[in-house]
Amino acid sequence: MSSLNLDTFVAVPLPIELYAELTRRYPGCVSSVIEQVSWDFLDRTAEDLEAATRGSSGVYWESLFLPEGTEIRTKYFNEYKVATIQNEEIIWNGESYPSMSQLAKSMRGDTSNNAWKVLEVKRPSDAKWQLADFLRK
Repeated sequence: MSSLNLDTFVAVPLPIELYAELTRRYPGCVSSVIEQVSWDFLDRTAEDLEAATRGSSGVYWESLFLPEGTEIRTKYFNEYKVATIQNEEIIWNGESYPSMSQLAKSMRGDTSNNAWKVLEVKRPSDAKWQLADFLRK
């Protein structure tokens, strides 16, 4: 029987409630679930790190970096409205917006919205649109 080399692991504190729920849902494989989720997160955010470290222009939306050329869209009354990141500005209909919440409000008829839930993002290297909330860190 082979033994684990404990020098290749670290202990990460988790709230007991989270660990208990993971154990209930995935008995016997909690560590592999946490590992896979962590790798998925790193894959989804790799572009953010690369763009930020090479000094690319773009916009930070909290901790999410949106490089120049990123498109942001929302569907309102069955019509897609698309904004872009140009240099360090959010541009829609020829106007610059100070925040994603202001953009979402304007694109959606001056109504209050949770921008993370109603905006989709497509960065220059993305193959498909992704809900902003999915990219959130």
